[in-house]
Order: sequence, then C-alpha cells, then structure tokens
Amino acid sequence: MNITIKGTVLVLLLNILSVSAYSQVAFTGTVVDKETNEPIPFAEVFFVELNTGRVTDENGVFTIEHQHPKNIEVQISFIGYNTLKTKIDMSQEQKQTFYLEPNHIELNEVVVSVPTGKLQNENVVSVEQKKITQLQQSAPATLAEAISNIPGVEQNTTGVGIGKPVIRGLTGNRIVTYAQGIRIENQQWGDEHGLGVGEAGIESVEVIKGPASLLYGSDALGGVLYFVDERYADHNTFEGYLKSNFLSNTLGSINTFGAKLHKEKLMFNLFGGYSTNADYTVPGNERVFNTRFDEKNVKAAIGFHKKNWITNVRYSYLQNNFGITDTSEYVTSVDRSFVLPFQKITNHNLSLENVLFTGNSTWNLMLGYTDNNRNEYEDSETDPALSMDLRTSTYNLKWNSPSYNNEKLNLIIGSQGMYQTNTNSGEEILIPDAKTIDLGGYAIVNYDLDNLQLQGGVRYDHRLIDTKEVVETGVAAFRNDYGSVNYSGGAALNLNAITLRANLSSGFRAPNTSELLSNGVHEGTNRFEKGNPNLKSEQATQFDFSFDFKNKHVEFTINPFINSIQNYIYLAPAGTFDQGVPVYNYLQSTALLTGGEMGVHYHPHSIHWLHIESDFSSIYAQDADKNPLPLIPANKWSTSLKVEFTSKKPVRLENVYVQNVYKFAQNRVGQFETVTPDYNLVNLGFNMAVGTGRRPFEINGGVKNVFNTKYIDHLSRFKPLGIPNPGINFFLGVKMGFEKKI
Repeated sequence: MNITIKGTVLVLLLNILSVSAYSQVAFTGTVVDKETNEPIPFAEVFFVELNTGRVTDENGVFTIEHQHPKNIEVQISFIGYNTLKTKIDMSQEQKQTFYLEPNHIELNEVVVSVPTGKLQNENVVSVEQKKITQLQQSAPATLAEAISNIPGVEQNTTGVGIGKPVIRGLTGNRIVTYAQGIRIENQQWGDEHGLGVGEAGIESVEVIKGPASLLYGSDALGGVLYFVDERYADHNTFEGYLKSNFLSNTLGSINTFGAKLHKEKLMFNLFGGYSTNADYTVPGNERVFNTRFDEKNVKAAIGFHKKNWITNVRYSYLQNNFGITDTSEYVTSVDRSFVLPFQKITNHNLSLENVLFTGNSTWNLMLGYTDNNRNEYEDSETDPALSMDLRTSTYNLKWNSPSYNNEKLNLIIGSQGMYQTNTNSGEEILIPDAKTIDLGGYAIVNYDLDNLQLQGGVRYDHRLIDTKEVVETGVAAFRNDYGSVNYSGGAALNLNAITLRANLSSGFRAPNTSELLSNGVHEGTNRFEKGNPNLKSEQATQFDFSFDFKNKHVEFTINPFINSIQNYIYLAPAGTFDQGVPVYNYLQSTALLTGGEMGVHYHPHSIHWLHIESDFSSIYAQDADKNPLPLIPANKWSTSLKVEFTSKKPVRLENVYVQNVYKFAQNRVGQFETVTPDYNLVNLGFNMAVGTGRRPFEINGGVKNVFNTKYIDHLSRFKPLGIPNPGINFFLGVKMGFEKKI
C-alpha cells in the first residue's frame, strides 16, 4: 500500500515537472540595423525588471527559454546606435525583430530613479545619468570625487578622503542618497561626514537636481543621488573581474573584484574592494599630515524570479578610516598607520525588494535597514571620545497601474516610511539620543500624447522627532511634529531632434537633530555649534527648463533653474569663542538660488574618431537681504577632447584624451568667508586593451593636474588653514575580466 502511494506521488511529481517543462516557452528576438537591415552581433539586450540580460549571437539573435512576466521592459543597445526601449510579452512563444537606428554620440540608459522607467532623453524630469567607468576616467580617489565630474555637482572636501556631494549649491541633509534601492542614512548633517557609499558593485549614478520630495520624501529638497548596482550576469553565465589602480599622489591603491553567477532563475553577485592611501602631496612634494584614509567594502546580491514574481536581497558592508587634520602641518613620511585624532565609520545596509506582476499592473515593495556607527578617537586609540549608532528601517510600497485610454494614461500610487534611532555611547555628545519617524504617501499621473508627455503629482509627509535630555550639555528633551504637502508638475515635448522640458516642483525638509539641539565642539570642523529648537521646516519651490538638441553627430543641452527656499537654515558665526573655538549659531532666512548647466558633445561626421565635449555650470545664491550665501561653488567650465582608435589588433590603443577644468574666481562670498581665485587644471589619459573577446585585458593610465598647479578650491574645508589641494598625480590601472557559459 505504501509503495503504491509513493509510486502515485512520484508519478504525479514527474507529471507536474513535465507539464512545467512543457509550459516553458521560447521568445526569440533578432536585432538589426534599421537602415541596412543587417543583423547586429553582440548587441546587449537588458531586461530591466530582471536586472539581467543576453547578448545577441553572430546573427543578431537572442533567445529566452523560460516564462517571464507578460509585459516586461527590454533595453537593446550597441555602440554607434540609439538605445531602443520597449515592452515585450514573454509569456508566450513568439519571434520579434528589433530595429536600431545608427547614432554616433552616446548610449542612453533606462532611468530607474524615476517611476516611469523611460530612457534618459524621454523623461519629463531631467535626470543626469553617468556610468561610473566614465566618471573614473581621471582617476578619482573616492566615489564622491568621481560624481563631482557631473555638471551641477560638486563636493565639499576634507582632504582627499572625505567628500560631501553638493548639488546646485545645496548639500548635507538637503541631498538624499539611495543605494541598493534604499535610503542611505549616515549622519549626513556633519560637514566632515562622507558619502557613505562604497565604489564596489556600482554601475552608474543618476542625479535629480532640485526638489524631489514627491518621490523621496523629506530631505530631498536639493536633489537625489541614486546609485545603481551592477546588473546580474547574462543567463546561464558565470563572469567576473579583478581591477586595481595606483595613484602616485597618495601612494594609494584601489582594488576591487566582482563575481556574478546566473543559472536559470537564480542570480548571484559578489563584490569586494579595498583601498589604502597615505597623506596626500601638495605642490612642493610635502604631505598634509593626517590626511591618510582607507576603505573596506563588501557587497552581495541574490535574485530569484518566477513567472509573476521577482525578488532581490542585497547586503553591503563599508568601513572607512579617516585621519582628522586641524592644523597646517606638513610631513615627508609616507606612513599610513592611523594616529590621533581619527575617525572609524562602519556601515551595514540590507535591502529586500519584491516585484509582483498582477495582470497589467505592478506592485513593488522595498524594505531596508541601515546601521551607521561613527567613532571619533581623540585621546585614546581604543576608547572613542564620540560614538554614535544610527539605525534606520525604511519601507517603500509602490503600485503602477495598468495603462488606460489606449495606453496613454498611467497612475502611480505609493507610500514611504522610516523609523530611525540615534544612540550615543561616547563621552562627548554632539546630538542627543533621538527617535525619528517618517510617514508619507503620494500619487503621480503620467499622460502620454505621442510627442508630448505630461506628469503631475501630490504628496503629504509627516515627521516626528523625539529626543532625550542631555544633562552633560544642558540640552532639554525635545519632541515636535513637522508636516508638509508638496507637488510636482511637468511636461516634455519631443520635436524630432529637439526635446523641451519644463518642471515646477516643491520640496520640504524638517530641521535635523543637529540643527535643533547641537551644543558642543565638532572636532572635524573646529567650531562650537549651538542648535536652535525653534527652527521651522525649509520649503523649496523650483522651476527648471531644459532644451536638448541631438542628432547623429552633435548634442547640445541647456538647463536653467530658479530655486526659492523659505526658512533656509544656515550656520552663522556668533563672534564669540567657547572651549577655544569659534561659536556658530543656526539661523533662518529666505534663500534664492539661480543658475544652470550647459553642455555640448560634438562628434564630426568626417572624422568619427574625434569627440569634443564641453560643459559649463553656474550658481548664483543670496538671502532675503541679497547677501551671498556661503559655500556656493564657483562657476566651472570643463572641456575634454578624446581620440578613438578602431584597431582590432590583439594589443591596441583604444583612446587618448585631454581634459581641461577651469574654475572661475568666487568673489561672491558669505560673511566671514574669503574670496577664492580662479585656477586651471589639465588632465591626460589613455585606455588600452589586450585581447579580442568581449572581455579583453584593460589598461588605463594618465596624469592628473599635469602642471602641478597650486590651488585651493572654494569648497575645501582646508581653505581656512591655507592648505592647498593635491598636486600632480600619476595613475595606472588594470582590469582583467572573464566569462563562461554554464
């Protein structure tokens, strides 16, 4: 009897498996040149929701052999062609041909930081998108330095290791950073607190300039940095790479590795990185004492998908050690062991993403947890004088409706929330133990009228801040609620080679705990900061317009903006001293920021091997009394010339480039701020490849600050100490990749 039952069960299981196998369908696509109808071999086919893809064979064909959701976004790209984005039905067996249009400028990618999932040049909201490999062309020492190559983005620097992003003159808690699909919280209110995101496993970055509270809630008043993880390997493929870079200025090495496995429905990524740097060198070959730093980074991701369900789990570990420099002391030693004072910062980030396809609609739930531990060592290398542990739990639930009115109308409804605690365990307490709770909901409408795209939305947010009393600094317990209604509306008009965009958006930022309740010396900034518990929420309204022209050989864009901020919070010197350092108070005023970016990319028809790119960014900022705001970036003009080579030899030079960065003098300065003269930097570089496969051995090198120019950037926190920025820097990097079908 038992044998019969077991046999029956076995037969049923075999039948289920056979039905499942039989139910697998094959989708076959062919990618061809639209003008010649010739197949395009080795084109990249990327499935956006699955975060993985295929590569076409020598006949331009790709095949998918198991079931996937009915309507899935596919992006097809190849160098020299416009990127194609469309939806395909992979729930049934079929064949389809995809046509790519030739274009010699650059590839467009699907933007994931906005909910519509369109290509970069199709969005109503203007989003600046860059591959990390592009930004690393001039060998930046950190990820924060790399993204400062984007027009409209700068960084407040503390030496070489610590950089805080600045978007159109706004920084700190006015910028929201996303990585692994979740919000990264790392005490970003502090000037000496860095980006909090490691380089390993990052594929690209997307920048939303200006208020983005509609999608990202409180604090996204100045903009959003959205880091996109590297995609999974192609189907049934094992691939990986090893990469190493050497920087002469800091005698630094930056080493990363990646390993990716994709077998049937299971996907796995593993990345790691380690960098170490001695004190950086200024012109004259002296080193700025205690500017040494290092970074350890590990990141893992696992993904799984069934017919109507996709899930991804991602984890990252990041540890940074930074020396703290508060005097203009120079040394010749290259010792990189840490001496007092220094910081040790540890970040753990965990995210869980679930995507559910229900008919023609989609549900997306993202859960996140971050743990940021910040220790500052002043008198002891084992017992931190300052120790803060910031733990943050977040959720992001979003529903994408089916398309209505002949595929023209689409709704997005979402809710976001955060629960955050800050705990002190050191002798010094800059901000009290605190609890912060966020809750928000929003709705967005998208309407597509062929060449005209319209988008509008509204959102409400509520924030509760609840802190404990700090007896040591005389700060009383605090509890307050902040709320705001925000909106966004915009349109994009496509007229063949011209795209026009206009957006009006609002944003809000509740004052952070540091601004409200600080009462102590910030060693990293060398000032005594006094909070103001009566601060109101900042409220911003921005209008921006963009004009884009693009054909096969030239691309031109201009993007002016005007941003008005009510209750703008700022630090002002009190003119007194406490514990031997100057006292600063938090005050409020109205601020007005205007400016924009302009850029051109020229690729001459007759000489396809030449690329000329140039961009200009400018910001003009003042308060209600028309006094200049402090720490506003100087105008910047950056130009690069790149020569590409088409040799197919096993050892070949792929390109050489020269870049010029000119920073204008900053003469409009805030009270107690000094002017900064202009400066000019020149960078040179090259890229080589060895091998003829898809993953050749890569070599890159060059010189940064070729003429060893002595300068101090206006946003350098070493400026009051008279410490110059780094001098000449020779760099050399290698990358070895591999790929194997399994």
